[in-house]
Amino acid sequence: MSRNKAYSYSSRIRFTHTDPAGYVFFPRFFDKFQAAVEDWFNYELQDDYAGLFLKQGMGLPTAHTECTFLKPCLLGEILDLQVELKRVGTTSITVAFTGSVASEQRLLAQSVLVFIDLKDGRPVAIPEELRDKLEIYNSSQ
Repeated sequence: MSRNKAYSYSSRIRFTHTDPAGYVFFPRFFDKFQAAVEDWFNYELQDDYAGLFLKQGMGLPTAHTECTFLKPCLLGEILDLQVELKRVGTTSITVAFTGSVASEQRLLAQSVLVFIDLKDGRPVAIPEELRDKLEIYNSSQ
């Protein structure tokens, strides 16, 4: 049974996120994507993101990402990111991000995150308990 819902993550655009013109410097969005994924795991999936690394010896690096910037985000604005699970594979997940400020769409992005063994960096199967949690949010079902 799919929930077909996105996780919402909001954060203020701070001075440290911007360039001299007051626009978000594009790599800072990728920091926000990572923060949104970590909070999605912790609060929505109820799966300890840090524990994945520190207790289970697994990593979740980004293997591929793409982003379309529709309009700049400015210092002081609140960026709302919707995180939607698009695909659950054997060793990876695909996550889509929609970024808005005051309901105005500013960016669209998608990332493939791969579960790896931290000892050798090789892909590993998604743990079954986590897979079950992820499948609930899989929008492709």
